[in-house]
Amino acid sequence: MPKEDLIFERRFKNWSLAHPRYWTVATDTTGITGFISTQIDRVVKAQIETADNIIVSQERIISEIDRAALGIDRVADGLESLAATFEWGFSELVWQLEEQREILRDILRVLQAPLDTQAKELKKRAEYAYRNGWFDDALEDFLESEKKNRYDFTIHQNLGNIYFFEKKNPEKALEYYERAAKYATPESPYHASIAFLHIGLIRYLQGNFQKACEATLKALELSPDLYEAFYQHAQYCANLEKYSEAVEHLKIAIAGDRYYCVKADSEKDFDVMKEQLISLFKELREEACDWAKKEIKRAKELIKDAESYGVPNKSIVVGKNKLNEADTLFKRDSYFDYLDAYYNAMEAQNLVVESSVKFLSDQISEKEKEYNNNLQKCREKVESDIDKIANVGMFLFIFFPIFPILFAILTYFITYNIVSSIGVGVVAWFVGWIIFFFGLSKSVENFLYEKYIREYKESYENELTILKNNLSKAQPLCPTCKGPLSYIQQYKRWYCYECQKYA
Repeated sequence: MPKEDLIFERRFKNWSLAHPRYWTVATDTTGITGFISTQIDRVVKAQIETADNIIVSQERIISEIDRAALGIDRVADGLESLAATFEWGFSELVWQLEEQREILRDILRVLQAPLDTQAKELKKRAEYAYRNGWFDDALEDFLESEKKNRYDFTIHQNLGNIYFFEKKNPEKALEYYERAAKYATPESPYHASIAFLHIGLIRYLQGNFQKACEATLKALELSPDLYEAFYQHAQYCANLEKYSEAVEHLKIAIAGDRYYCVKADSEKDFDVMKEQLISLFKELREEACDWAKKEIKRAKELIKDAESYGVPNKSIVVGKNKLNEADTLFKRDSYFDYLDAYYNAMEAQNLVVESSVKFLSDQISEKEKEYNNNLQKCREKVESDIDKIANVGMFLFIFFPIFPILFAILTYFITYNIVSSIGVGVVAWFVGWIIFFFGLSKSVENFLYEKYIREYKESYENELTILKNNLSKAQPLCPTCKGPLSYIQQYKRWYCYECQKYA
């Protein structure tokens, strides 16, 4: 037996002990996702329980919060969504899930369009046999199907899986994985990346770490967001003693999914660079600590501001509870707990900001409504007073000229001059007309209106200015463009759409 095959056989045996094969006969997606999800919980629980306390605190392990954080939804979306929870032991089942995703089905409809019914049925028969664990039958039908549609990369991927996992034939497996990568690249770079990860694994088991690294680099070129490729590349770099490169790629993987910390901590390939690994964990912990400290402080300031605005306690109590959770987590002094303290602080900020903005906006609306109602009342009062003045001129001096006559009589008794008395009567009558038109004058109406509302208007504008200033302070602003920030729930971060970046 060639030396390379001996190395593969020995390493494959040891690798299989660390990554036991999980298999279930399931003809539907639900059965597979449920099975994998259960296995994920078991694997992650074992990794968490042995993790370094720099990463996970003892309180966190007891709470089992990290098991509950993983669900079937991540499983159903294939390798890309599984990220750090991906385990080679159920990679065949993950591939079956990949084949059920609509994005791949659309590609295959195009690739299979020219085929006759017999060719399509042959592939379906092969897949059916594979799902049921009839691997020899599946191999026979896939090989026959390959002849009829060589460009269907899923056929080559399935053949690679059978030759690798079932037949333990690395050379034949490599041949088909390479074909899968070749034919998938123009149609689906992501699925080509999956083939390259399998190529990297075989090269790793053969002891050819350089070629394993080359394979994962090709996967990364095609799928820069495939964090498992970063992790596996770091693992192969560790075997080549390229510790700096390993740390660099491991950091990217952890940025995508923090559970890569736990995965790396339990991976024996990283034992050769344990010092660098611990340094990385400490660096990540310190960084997360700084983030959490900063955002907890900011959350406390926002709560204090909200209380100064008069926001009712019941409106911000949920935010306060989140902040209390952040304080509790912060004291545990582990990477995961600092991260969750940071996320809770960010969530507290969002809840308090939402409550403050709503409260202040409602206050402004109520104040404006109250002001408009009072303006209308003032207008009605002025109009009423003007009408009274006009009515006085109209009834007392014009239509019923009692006062002009009285003034004329009074003048006559004083002067005994009929001409003077008539003159005074006429003047009084004209004064009545003046009072009448004075009452109808808009300028007078506006003068009285402004006089009535002046003090109230000044008080209202002062209150409104305070409310608007508080609203402006309550809404987080981008430090660059000073525009409003939006909270992105998925990432627990503030985002500026104007600058198109996170604050």
